Amino acid sequence: MKVQKYEISRTIDKLKSIVQKNDQFPALGGVLVKDGYLIASNTEMTMQLKLEASKGSCFIIPMKAFDVIKNLPDGEVIIDADGKNIVTIKTKAIKNKYQSYPPEEFSFDITEDLDAPEVVINGKRMMDAIGHVIYAAADSSSATQMMGVYFEGGENKIKLVALDGHVVAVDSIPTDGTADMKLIVPKTVAKKLVSMGIIDDVAVTYTKNRAVFKSKEYTIYTRLIEGKYFDYNRFFMAGKMKTYVSRPELVAAMTRAKMCTEEKKPAVFEINEDQLNIRIADRFTDYQEEVKLQDPLPEPLKIGFDSKLILETLKAFTCENIAMNFSGPKMPAVVEAEDSDMKAIVLPVMIREE
Repeated sequence: MKVQKYEISRTIDKLKSIVQKNDQFPALGGVLVKDGYLIASNTEMTMQLKLEASKGSCFIIPMKAFDVIKNLPDGEVIIDADGKNIVTIKTKAIKNKYQSYPPEEFSFDITEDLDAPEVVINGKRMMDAIGHVIYAAADSSSATQMMGVYFEGGENKIKLVALDGHVVAVDSIPTDGTADMKLIVPKTVAKKLVSMGIIDDVAVTYTKNRAVFKSKEYTIYTRLIEGKYFDYNRFFMAGKMKTYVSRPELVAAMTRAKMCTEEKKPAVFEINEDQLNIRIADRFTDYQEEVKLQDPLPEPLKIGFDSKLILETLKAFTCENIAMNFSGPKMPAVVEAEDSDMKAIVLPVMIREE
């Protein structure tokens, strides 16, 4: 195939994070060029991107060629393979050869159920919603449902939820919706969806075990995490004390506090009327900063949070102001966006009194 360097490099960049070394199926340690698409696959997902220049070609670009392709000079690149699966990469001044694998050994599943339910989602809104909640999904857990982002269909929206036992985050995407949608998408797949930079609509089809996300440019096929998701709604109880605060100011204050401390110490929020005093202290530093609240609380409150989790939660929001709801020093705090359905809860931690 003849292709511009920027085009093949851009396509491989979007696929390479999926490519993994696989001793059982070594051919998966590369990108398959087939029928106008470039395809990458692992045990969790398969992804294919259109590349018009690849029509009529069928071979595997091995992983060790990715960096070379990225660093080729701009211009036309010729990539082809012979009958012995030797892949040749050529420009005017460069010629490089790699031993690859037979394309028929590239085992992947892109089966689509034509009778499966389908819902169309605005791609940018989907990316934004996933980006708002994905921080709350666990990287590892004995409860595998925590290692995914939950897509729950409703009448006029699809809710996206993630939680790890310490924090819960929820956002929604306006859509015609489908009430039976209950998908737990693996966190790695959700991250890939966010990284794609989608601007057009995405058609989502799903069965009990698999889901397909398809736009004009790409298609992602993924397995789903099995099991029933958690009753996340029970965590969002209305707090008896509510105030608003500038999110950028609070994020900046928390960032400074975290920078000054090395140990994993809780962030202590001490609120008196409309003054929030943030304190993080370790053996070497005692950092304190005051942040002005927009509404006074009816009674004083002292509550502790895991400093990493509260900062991640605040950063996940994108609005200017957030609402903070409190019920007491031992009850979860609920954070809400001022301009969307996004909300999150953060569980408190014990504060060791000096």
